[in-house]
Amino acid sequence: MDLYRKKFAVLDLTHGGVPIAKSLAAAGNEVSGIDVYGTIKPETLLELEEKYGIHCSKTPLPVSEFDLIVAPVHLDSAYPMLIEAREYGKDILSHHEIVGEILNGDSRFSGIKTVEVTGVKAKTSTASLLAHMLSRKFEVVLHTSRGLEYWKEGSASLIYKGLSITPGSILVAVEKAFEAGIRPNFFIFEISIGGTGTADLGILTTLTPDYGIANNTALASEAKLQLVKHAKPGSTLLINAGAKKALQAAKKDQIKVITFKDPFGNHFSETQGQIVDFVLETGSGTSALSVPSEFVTSSDLPGSNRLSGSTDLSSSANLSGLLMQTNSTELQASLTSSGSCIRFLHRGKEILSASLRPGYNVSAYRTAFVAASAAALELGIEPEAVISVIEVFGGLSGRMQEKEMNGISLIDNSNSGMDILSAEKALDYALLKKKDEKKENIILVLGEEASQVCEGLPPELVQSFVNKFGTKCKQVILIGERMKAVNGKNISYARNLPEGLSKASEFAGGEDIILSSVKCFR
Repeated sequence: MDLYRKKFAVLDLTHGGVPIAKSLAAAGNEVSGIDVYGTIKPETLLELEEKYGIHCSKTPLPVSEFDLIVAPVHLDSAYPMLIEAREYGKDILSHHEIVGEILNGDSRFSGIKTVEVTGVKAKTSTASLLAHMLSRKFEVVLHTSRGLEYWKEGSASLIYKGLSITPGSILVAVEKAFEAGIRPNFFIFEISIGGTGTADLGILTTLTPDYGIANNTALASEAKLQLVKHAKPGSTLLINAGAKKALQAAKKDQIKVITFKDPFGNHFSETQGQIVDFVLETGSGTSALSVPSEFVTSSDLPGSNRLSGSTDLSSSANLSGLLMQTNSTELQASLTSSGSCIRFLHRGKEILSASLRPGYNVSAYRTAFVAASAAALELGIEPEAVISVIEVFGGLSGRMQEKEMNGISLIDNSNSGMDILSAEKALDYALLKKKDEKKENIILVLGEEASQVCEGLPPELVQSFVNKFGTKCKQVILIGERMKAVNGKNISYARNLPEGLSKASEFAGGEDIILSSVKCFR
């Protein structure tokens, strides 16, 4: 697509529209930015006008003035400019699509591979684990809700912090990386609700639980299929075998599709009998990660694939499978705590083993372990390196990581992807920990720091949660202005996560557990 001398209307400056508008203006286009939600500061709008020549408006503009309308997938389809654009037959591009077009025209990406990770759950942990694995062989720039990081030889350094995972933020992440003088072998982007169509490897972690977007006029699962429908020829897609609609959409020429199975998800029963490339199964006390021969190499059996960029050393002796097994006792331990042992076998013969570190809930990372391992093997990483990363992994901050705060046990489940289902699972884990370790009480910190973080945490769902589970906690501290509408026994309120944790420490005794489940950017 020619992105020169066009008239663009970029809708929604709040969720990544600003960098999109700046990039289009820098490419020689006439750009107007529409602050749909009225949340952009006046000084920012003034800067866009004076410094970048972007006309800004807080109200809808006539679409007849524009060649192309750019809008996020989550914008209400009843927004006046979208209604008018459809009536006039104007082209409407999603934020994902326009970012893809901008990246396609960036010559700096020559020779650099990109990975995009989308889905409902496990995006950050999958992307982070994969970056660690790839860094054993390559230089990697990782962009997630945790920040922009540079990975090399198993170590990470922070480049920049504060970006969201909207598609527009990818443009900022790329600029920050290049400004830092980094030219990686791989960019890995965690991206919300879809893909840009530029990825060499696209990873879809999950499509469930599904939820409504665009004022409940569309489903998030349909929007996430952009990763599949816009996949570029010659690229590879790694798709959760339970995502049936994604697999159906992926049946197209010139796209390589690899599947993986997460046995603990709700889709497990749906995939019985399905041939899956990468499998983590439980059955008769065993758990297995099986890997087709074309995806696996070992130090003594060299091999490669087209994404890794390494020399082709095909061999008929390539490994045909990599199995991960535990006995039933070990498996039960892995679902509730870490510190268990996992053995890796090839055709019934153990080739590698891994000991999981304590300090985090392993079951919270089941999808990430499978997806990241499958992706790393596909990209040319040796199995030994994959296992070594899993062995040193200690969980990610805010994702079911166990800590201590002032001598009190803290389960940290506060992150941008936290939802009410995640809060329920975290409470289940805390109750089990309370029983196993003979703890006394649970103090729950629950809510949101910003309602716009990935659709927010609806107060009505929090009210249902409190009604159902509130009595299981000694105290519930609700975070955020919207949570003041929620009521119940033993409830107090706090403005933000730090204040909530401070209050929790005042309520908690030495043998209590503080459970933090707040939707926020970390």
